[in-house]
Amino acid sequence: MNPAASNEYLSTEVMTASPQKLQLMLIDAAIRSAGRAQSLWTGERTEAVTRAMLHCQAIVAQLIAGLAPNHESPLVQRILGVYEYLHRTLIAAHRRRDRNLLADALAILEIERETWRQVCQQLDLRIDAAASTPVPHIVSEESMQAWHGEASTGISFEA
Repeated sequence: MNPAASNEYLSTEVMTASPQKLQLMLIDAAIRSAGRAQSLWTGERTEAVTRAMLHCQAIVAQLIAGLAPNHESPLVQRILGVYEYLHRTLIAAHRRRDRNLLADALAILEIERETWRQVCQQLDLRIDAAASTPVPHIVSEESMQAWHGEASTGISFEA
């Protein structure tokens, strides 16, 4: 696919995606950037590694910023803790050029990707089941309980 068509496709996908799908897309982009940094570390392309690591860190910062302003919820606090740990780990991996720390961060991102893939799949099933009834752009309490093992409140996926 040529770059112009690819950019147009991505732009359309972003503009029409649900908030949950956007979250998944951000996580996928973070995984791609971290993976690119990991593969580039085998050579001496330090500028490219730096760009990839900074891009991944910026995406994780966006994930943190996307949490609801009401950080009182224990669930939001747990999610915030995971994302902050991930951000710190990426910074440390970059600063120390530590492949093990980067691998740890990638493992967390993979878990997050699978979680959000399941959330999107569950919401797609709900939309199919009630085709004429719009599904709110929030994750159900059941999904959050399955994800973190407790009731959920206080997360906003609205832009």
